[in-house]
Amino acid sequence: MNKFVGVDIGGTKMMLVAEHEGEWIEHRTPTGHDRCTLAGLKEELDRFLDRLPYEPDGVGIGLVGLVAGTDRVAFSDMKALDGATAAYFSDGRFPVRLLNDVKAATMAEAAHYPDARTLAVIMAGTGVAMGVVADGKLLGGASGWSGELGYTMFPTDAGTQKLDHLAGGAAILRQAGMDVETFLASLERGDEKAEGIIDRAGYYFGLTLTNVLHLYNPDRIVIGGSAASYKGYLDKALAVAQELTLKEHWAACTIVPARDPRRIVALGAREFARRLAAEPS
Repeated sequence: MNKFVGVDIGGTKMMLVAEHEGEWIEHRTPTGHDRCTLAGLKEELDRFLDRLPYEPDGVGIGLVGLVAGTDRVAFSDMKALDGATAAYFSDGRFPVRLLNDVKAATMAEAAHYPDARTLAVIMAGTGVAMGVVADGKLLGGASGWSGELGYTMFPTDAGTQKLDHLAGGAAILRQAGMDVETFLASLERGDEKAEGIIDRAGYYFGLTLTNVLHLYNPDRIVIGGSAASYKGYLDKALAVAQELTLKEHWAACTIVPARDPRRIVALGAREFARRLAAEPS
């Protein structure tokens, strides 16, 4: 039986998953971004583990930020996670492995496409980031920090801006000046301002897809994240990408939605911890 636990810590929620006798055990709680504390996150994890009918063999935690190795957060937009360590969550009870949330999502999706030569997973949520698996290996870069698509720079009338500020969910809501529920309702009503914001965000995300297609020549791109689900966002992005991408690259790639967007990060983190535990010491 797989006794590993997966955790997703994001700007809006913390998701925890485990499995017992073929049934999923899950818990979801809001984080409130900067309102949460590291101690509060650990308390949620401890309460979840206490309810399990077994001692976990390990815990994988996918989180927002840059992770050094598998045991320390080097930087995170969530202040509570800055400098957090695996040892803090573990207390010496079991192995805890940390990894970036998008790389966790990539691990989860790669399991569904074992025959993909090159798989790119792009998450357009609060910000935008990517993970790539090539020939079965997750590309990490010199420090494990590859895939920061949100820091891709674009020239605009307002100067050079990063993709996060052009196509990320936080930027979309900031431009709209409203919360997500109100914004989604505006889109459904066909509000001209809301549709214009999405059209612009989708345009820049489409340029990004074109760049990914030309740089990596993937045979599959998986797209997830809350912003990508906004009405009109992906339609615009895919139209732009198809227009600007070399036809050979476009024909070689299939673009699909994430299989399990609600649990994708937690499931990938769980699989990451399991794989590391299985490696010879």
